Amino acid sequence: MRKEKSPLEAVQGIIVWVYNCSLGNSSNGGLSSYCDTLEIGKDIELVKGNLGSCIARPIEKPPEGHIGWMSGGCYISTHDSRFSEAVEHILGHRFYGAIPLHDRSETQEMYDRMWH
Repeated sequence: MRKEKSPLEAVQGIIVWVYNCSLGNSSNGGLSSYCDTLEIGKDIELVKGNLGSCIARPIEKPPEGHIGWMSGGCYISTHDSRFSEAVEHILGHRFYGAIPLHDRSETQEMYDRMWH
């Protein structure tokens, strides 16, 4: 008898499209600044975000001296139904569409200059 994969296991290896803003990329050199597609489990992971959302973020840690991942304005999606099932698993309700890609990182100094 074969064990069925969980939605988060089943989504590993799926290629997703990166949707950039038509005004330009704001990821500060993040994955979306040089990739049109990404692979779940290799490049990015799906995780629960703030306020019960679902986000994608790079598997690698931010560059040395940078604070955590944040949204740079890009989204990811694919037509593969396993993607929607994985997002539904994280959210706890039905889902269809794109999710934010949190691939922007900044130094603390950059962050402080923008918000203070």
